[in-house]
Order: sequence, then C-alpha cells, then structure tokens
Amino acid sequence: MDQTVEKQELFKTSQAAAVAVGDHLVNLGEVIEINEKDDIYSFVIYRMNQLQVWTFFKEDLLFIL
Repeated sequence: MDQTVEKQELFKTSQAAAVAVGDHLVNLGEVIEINEKDDIYSFVIYRMNQLQVWTFFKEDLLFIL
C-alpha cells in the first residue's frame, strides 16, 4: 500500500507560547508543566518513563497531536 498521509491530517502546529499543559508534542510526549522565562518556554515532558525538560523559543513552531 503506497499512501502518504499529509501532516495536517494528524498534527497541528502551534507556537511554543500557545502550548498548554496536557498537549502532546509529537516525538516528545505529554506536557506536564510549563515554565516561562524571558523569551523561552521550558516544558517538562513525560517521555520514555521519565520527566525531561525541553526548552524552546516562544516563536518556535511545534507539532501537537
């Protein structure tokens, strides 16, 4: 079966500033906590059975399930 799924069918894009607790970031996991500092957001994400912190600029585009 040769079928391509368009990304907009599965994911939505959002700036880091618009991500909310409970959102699921593609290839990372569920956002548990959000911390804001100057021009960045730090997301605490549950990934691979552990909590990890990932940092993004507020204007970065992220893929959300």
